[in-house]
Amino acid sequence: MGKFIEKYRGLVSIVVGVVLSVLVLLLWLGNHRNIQETKLNKIEETAQLITLQFERKVQENINSLLNLKKRLEVTEGAYFDYWEYDASNIISQDSSIRFVEWIDSTMVIRKVEPFESNKEAIGLDISKLDYRNTTWIQATRDSVINFTNWLTLVQGPNAFLVDAPVYYDGNLQGTITAGMNFTSDFNSVMKSLNQYHIEIVDGQGTLFYRYDEANNYTSPKNFAISNSLELPGTNSNPWTVTVYPNYIFEEENSFLNSIFNLTIGLLMCLIISILLYFMQTAFVAQKSAYRANQRIRALIESSPMAIYTLDKYGIVSDFWNKAAEEMLGWTQEEALGKFLPHVPDNQKEHFEELMKIGMDEGKIKNKDIVRFKKDGSPIYLRLNVSQIIGDSSENKQMLAIVEDVTKEKEYKEQLENSVHEKEVLLSEVHHRVKNNLAIIVGLIELQKEGLSDEDLKIILNQTQNRIFSISGVHELLYNTDSFTEISFEEYAIKLIDRIRGMFESRGKHISFKHEFNSTNLNINQAIPLGLLLNELITNSFKHAFDKGEGTISISLREDKGEIKVIYKDDGKGFSDDIFESSTTMGVTLIKTLLDQLGADHKLETESGFSLTFTFKVKEKGSHSNI
Repeated sequence: MGKFIEKYRGLVSIVVGVVLSVLVLLLWLGNHRNIQETKLNKIEETAQLITLQFERKVQENINSLLNLKKRLEVTEGAYFDYWEYDASNIISQDSSIRFVEWIDSTMVIRKVEPFESNKEAIGLDISKLDYRNTTWIQATRDSVINFTNWLTLVQGPNAFLVDAPVYYDGNLQGTITAGMNFTSDFNSVMKSLNQYHIEIVDGQGTLFYRYDEANNYTSPKNFAISNSLELPGTNSNPWTVTVYPNYIFEEENSFLNSIFNLTIGLLMCLIISILLYFMQTAFVAQKSAYRANQRIRALIESSPMAIYTLDKYGIVSDFWNKAAEEMLGWTQEEALGKFLPHVPDNQKEHFEELMKIGMDEGKIKNKDIVRFKKDGSPIYLRLNVSQIIGDSSENKQMLAIVEDVTKEKEYKEQLENSVHEKEVLLSEVHHRVKNNLAIIVGLIELQKEGLSDEDLKIILNQTQNRIFSISGVHELLYNTDSFTEISFEEYAIKLIDRIRGMFESRGKHISFKHEFNSTNLNINQAIPLGLLLNELITNSFKHAFDKGEGTISISLREDKGEIKVIYKDDGKGFSDDIFESSTTMGVTLIKTLLDQLGADHKLETESGFSLTFTFKVKEKGSHSNI
């Protein structure tokens, strides 16, 4: 055997070298795959945390603007006396807010802080700016925050414009508008993360932020991670945050080093050198992972939101940052290794339901919950949970990010209470109007008792019916949940019954056919339409039926935002010229009410009387100014 080896030592060496080379290559390929996966997982986790930090920075600025908006609305404009002071405070406290403007309802900029550097904007009519007027108008109609794309401003550099509509007295008063540039805030987030290159584009695809410590470095495309940055409560499309490593990251995770070491191992064919190389490579990978983990921990510890990790059973397993201690009251030592301390026994079932959703779907997003602090007081929280990437264990770990929204909840309750008070007041107004009109009708009734002139009594009866046409609308508004719309079918039937009862007592027996398929009608159209039907029915009873019998038919249909009314009677009819030239009060009222409704009408009088008219359904709501 020894001789064979000695004789064929070259061949044996080649065979051994080939075997060792194959072994080394196989080991290297497996290790390289693991390194690539570790690098990708690290980049994905970091990209997720960076996106959350950016989103929080943007939301803080939006909340500052909303606080100013709420103070103006709650005080119904009285807070304008302190507007400049408050706006200056917001700008001084957050460098991302470059200026704050007041744009009134005519779309003209009336105020701006700071004034000196932005005075060119005063008096600017944004309705003349194509890139501003459409989104501003739409946002004020929808009562949402208008978050523009990246713009070049009249008074200087680029920024986002954020419009918060202000409503009080039932009307749009204007918008609190801020110019925001998040470069400094985003740079502060990236101070400890110089391994990464960041690019952010807005919802229109415009690049507005880049963080790049290596301007000439091109990262492999397979390591680029893109996340959506949501802007809840605004009309902006999500931003796209793209994260990929730069040369610093690649130096710490160098692919070239592994190639060089592999080449040495293959050339020397020394098992010890090859094993040492892989041990060294593994050590470098572990060291890099440790450093990345330390950076992530530092980022979590500095976060103003409570962050902790837990398993599916609710045991706090790793993180319990400083914000969690301050927000909930339990220290890290009290929480680690134990069931979530802020979940009492009577809420464990709810917790288990949430964890099931998190495990099944992989995340829980913006879930509002109520928990209890260490001192026993309740706290309103907004919960975001996601599974930790790369965790392949059976008991998967979840990363929870918790935000205290107690103040937001209190603001919401205050607004709801304010709305309820206004609803009660409006209901009482409709009730008082109805009662006052009823008193007027009663006074007319008393006046009639002392009259012997039948013609005068008829005139007073007609006046009572007209008043009833108005009071009937307020009565229905008082008895319904809506203060701007009524069921016109219910209202019209009551009106018909009243007029028919008045004339049947005088020997006229007229039958009615009616069809109403418009469910609700705005108060500002219901009243003139009711008065119009009152006049038409009264005129038919008085003039159309000499024999005291006949039929009146009324049809009302709504289709594609337009209402069509057909009124007919089968009485004796009359000439069109009489209607057009008549100056009687009843005909004059009919013409006036048709104009008020903006109705197109068609008159037919050859066989009975027929009036067809159509008008558009106006905007519904308390702010309608029809």
